[in-house]
Amino acid sequence: MANKYLNLDQLEDGDCLYHYTKGTSLMNILKTQAIFATRSSFLNDSNEMGYILHVIDDVIREIQKPAWQELLRMQIMNSLENFKRHDSFVLSFSTDGDSITLWAEFGDRTGYSIAFDGMRLLSQIEKNQEIYCHGYVIYSEKRQRSLIRNLLTDTIPKKIGASFEDIMENAVSGKNREQFSELCRRIKKILSVYAMFFKQEEFAPEREYRLVFRDPDKSAVQFREKDGFLLPYIEIGFGGMMPVSKVTVAPKNHVDLAKKGMIQYLEQLGYDVPVQLSRLKLRY
Repeated sequence: MANKYLNLDQLEDGDCLYHYTKGTSLMNILKTQAIFATRSSFLNDSNEMGYILHVIDDVIREIQKPAWQELLRMQIMNSLENFKRHDSFVLSFSTDGDSITLWAEFGDRTGYSIAFDGMRLLSQIEKNQEIYCHGYVIYSEKRQRSLIRNLLTDTIPKKIGASFEDIMENAVSGKNREQFSELCRRIKKILSVYAMFFKQEEFAPEREYRLVFRDPDKSAVQFREKDGFLLPYIEIGFGGMMPVSKVTVAPKNHVDLAKKGMIQYLEQLGYDVPVQLSRLKLRY
């Protein structure tokens, strides 16, 4: 993990990661042996920074002393959106290979879900490009608050060399603002990363797993058109055949040709992996 303060659950041996996409995109991914990571500020969930501000506000509300609350809100919440963030790009997968939620969002009538061996995927990517951090998205607000609370009141103060209580009392009295400034600087830096891994509980059915890439060369950033606007991305190459374990055909795409055509396309590219129909049965 690139940031020692992050606490993210990660893949284990044997775990699969799934990518939902249309047929034309799947063909391009397999043919080019590359996949796109999107700039974090252009992700579908546009309220990420707003959501983490809601979580940190809940944590600050738990603090008993109003003067401490006021200082923390002023130095963390009111400036977090303007905090200088690295240029981050996110590659998203799911750990559910046959999700009605994701079929509706990405697969539609002609979609496919492509399964990758998770550990091999990470290993192949890291041979060509550094992964800054990766892990399961956290949907439990209780756990989100617990992570931030521990960082704010325990982990970071210990690293600074003072208790949270002493840091806050000194800041309020004006005796020592340096430790308080360092506490705020560190917590904002971590929150800017957690913003990409904290999501509302309503999104939990997506079972998302994210890879974050930081500060690519400007020349590596490309653009593609989506819904009338330009979407910045970087290409994540695998440097060879991708670790595909199977492909699933969308529930509305159960004609024989959908499965047969995909089998033949995979064989042409040298992949010997099963192609199966979705277990879901949708009439419309």
